[in-house]
Amino acid sequence: MGQSFSDSPVIGPYKIREQIGEGGFGVVYVAEQTEPVRRMVALKIIKAGMDTKEVIARFEAERQALAMMDHPHIAKVLDGGTTPFGRPFFVMEFVKGVPITEFCDKQKLSPLERMKLFVDVCRAVQHAHQKGI
Repeated sequence: MGQSFSDSPVIGPYKIREQIGEGGFGVVYVAEQTEPVRRMVALKIIKAGMDTKEVIARFEAERQALAMMDHPHIAKVLDGGTTPFGRPFFVMEFVKGVPITEFCDKQKLSPLERMKLFVDVCRAVQHAHQKGI
């Protein structure tokens, strides 16, 4: 436990590329999946030292709830497991983007177009809430 990705930048078919996010008990990386297909993915793993039974249970519940999502505006869970050093992880579609406000400004969206986009976001959030997220 406590091993970092500078020590082990590969988890199964996933090569860790860079950290893109961090929450209370997890870290998200961009990773390259090398097999059975080559693609960029997002890989979330419990932080080193946060692997208590309670945190692992919350993480696994989050992983399971996300795996049940089926919505066009929510990234899908592709894989999950436990690293050789005992930390659970899951892999999701990697969606490269910009903040929604920046997108709206760059696209010069009208107020109506912005509202339609906001409705899509609200529907995705509602779907997640219905699944327990």
